[in-house]
Amino acid sequence: MCKYNIILYLVLPFFLLLSSFSLRCNAVQSDIDCLKSIKDSLEDPLNFLNSTWKFDNQREGFICKFAGIECWHDDESRVLSLSLPDMGLKGEFPRGIKNCTSITSLNLSSNEIYGTIPSDISHLIGFTIMIDLSSNQFSGAIPTNIANCSFLNSLKLDNNNLEGPIPPEIALLYRIKNFNVANNMLTGPVPRFINATFPPESYANNAGLCGPPLALCVTERVVSRQTLFACGFVTGWSLFTVLGIYLFFFGLPGVKKMLLFINKRTKVMVIDGNEWPQREEVNNDPKILKMEKIVTRMSFMELSKATLNFSQDNEIGNGMLGKVYKALVPNGWTVAIKRFHVSEDLEEEFVSEITTLGSLRHPNLVPLIGFCYERDERILVYKYMPNGNLHEWLHSTDDKARLLDFPLRVKIVLGVAKALTWLHDGGNFHVVHSNISTQCILLDENFDPKLSNFWEATLAKTNDIDSNLSLFPIVECLDFTTYNKDVYRFGVVLLELLTRKESYILSCSSLNLSSSSFASLLDVDKLLLGQGYDNMVMQLLELASDCMKFIPDQRPTMQEVYQTVSAIARVHDQTGDSEIQLHLD
Repeated sequence: MCKYNIILYLVLPFFLLLSSFSLRCNAVQSDIDCLKSIKDSLEDPLNFLNSTWKFDNQREGFICKFAGIECWHDDESRVLSLSLPDMGLKGEFPRGIKNCTSITSLNLSSNEIYGTIPSDISHLIGFTIMIDLSSNQFSGAIPTNIANCSFLNSLKLDNNNLEGPIPPEIALLYRIKNFNVANNMLTGPVPRFINATFPPESYANNAGLCGPPLALCVTERVVSRQTLFACGFVTGWSLFTVLGIYLFFFGLPGVKKMLLFINKRTKVMVIDGNEWPQREEVNNDPKILKMEKIVTRMSFMELSKATLNFSQDNEIGNGMLGKVYKALVPNGWTVAIKRFHVSEDLEEEFVSEITTLGSLRHPNLVPLIGFCYERDERILVYKYMPNGNLHEWLHSTDDKARLLDFPLRVKIVLGVAKALTWLHDGGNFHVVHSNISTQCILLDENFDPKLSNFWEATLAKTNDIDSNLSLFPIVECLDFTTYNKDVYRFGVVLLELLTRKESYILSCSSLNLSSSSFASLLDVDKLLLGQGYDNMVMQLLELASDCMKFIPDQRPTMQEVYQTVSAIARVHDQTGDSEIQLHLD
């Protein structure tokens, strides 16, 4: 028996490791199978999918390059969003999407998809935040089961051939902020949502729909006429009688005590010493409504529950704006929750982070998932980055810094340069971050960098931009000197990576950077020297010196910086330096 126990102890760890690897592979494979099924089930006359969805390359994360696909991470085949609008796709709703188990957003609008919406749709895409099936050829009834997609923030079913009533259960979707079923053949009463109201335009051109905000239903008109006088008379007489009795026996103080007693009987929850009603009233502040169009609004109660009442055990950071907590939300995602310090002075920073970062999507920007705006609480919810920030890796211990070998540091520099290049010149948006530092460069599980802290960012526009994206005036244009601020701070980050000296020391020394004497290997982190990369280290030192030149107009653009770093990463030095293999596309 003892011998068998020993064998069990030796075999069990390998079995668990194999099981874990198998589960991960299966999870990744399921998303690949998901997209294969979608491609096979839909006709693609315009050749959008056939030209980009190639499954012959099985490298990790290859599906993240597909048109319309956004992944949780570029190097991990887990689909976050599927967006295929206006692609001429034909067929029925692709049931294979159930294998994309991490999907949060589905947009199949403006295609030629027909048939009924699946009656078990919540089993296929139960964790989605946004569903857009508008402008297709869907027919039949809206399935009641869609009400089980409890995370829905936006549901668009307009411009189809749907008929029958709107399931009343849909009104229980307490997160819903955007709902549209216009231009169908729906009948019956409009649902009364528990946490939102929608304008008549959301129900337009459905001749059989009735009830607020549309015309009253026939039954409602009859009942209202018959009962209006009776209800008013009975209610008024009852209140008058009760008030008269209390005034007679107790006087005004008695009325005050009665109201206090009723108030105390209201259900409350005590959090951080404050009483919170179990259902927060809907805030119709226009500022909040605009933010909800950018990022999902979450309740304070669910975030408090996820962090065990913001327990210190869950705290992973404490910065100038507030504390950060690690939490596991009900759909299984691990998130980082930033709870702002209670201060009116931070309101602008809170809104700026939402309107800027919430409007941008790039592989090297940290995803902003949601926000909370209740009473004095200002909370932001981000995707969790398991490797923390770059500053901790550089300055905590030599052992941690040693793990950041030169190829990995170049990978981080390249990702940051790529993000800033896109922000400065990425299309309709021109954004200056204004606060680049190693503290705001977060690292995911693969050490890919993600820029955060956009509360000082400046947003400019070149073409038409949705006015809902900004709550503050948008800068019409940015002069070159504002971009140069980011270039300078990038140079500081680059020097910090190469020397492991604190940024404040490097900034104080910037006046000397115009001289070639600064670009010396004597200042470089000793962990990088003698590893075969000295020549490339020297080139990066010179690039940092150019970025930090005292005269802004003499600094390179971020596009030029990115091209330089890309070229250095590809170098195969004649002295024997090994080529650094990085994803440069």
